[in-house]
Amino acid sequence: MANSNVTPITEKQPASAAKFTIQATIGGFPVTIEGEGRAGDLRAIVDRLKAIGAEPPAAQVAPAAPSSSSTPPLCPVHHSEMKSGKRGWFCPRKVEDGGYCRATA
Repeated sequence: MANSNVTPITEKQPASAAKFTIQATIGGFPVTIEGEGRAGDLRAIVDRLKAIGAEPPAAQVAPAAPSSSSTPPLCPVHHSEMKSGKRGWFCPRKVEDGGYCRATA
């Protein structure tokens, strides 16, 4: 193949930007910022958030899986034993509007 002065178009395409989501708390309010850019852009946004007093969200501890051998917790509303479900403990009692109690543990 002979040398060519044609540059493949793939070499001239811009690199795709990274997508990011930042969660912070400003003045006690949760804030989510979504953006696209380079790592430097992300660093600049984080530095700016720190400068205006934003704080990272508190680390959340995943709830422990319910254990059949543990004693069921009590519903804080009805003071009755909660039931074990796929996502943890729940209160099986009905409330005034006909729905179920929303208390979980």
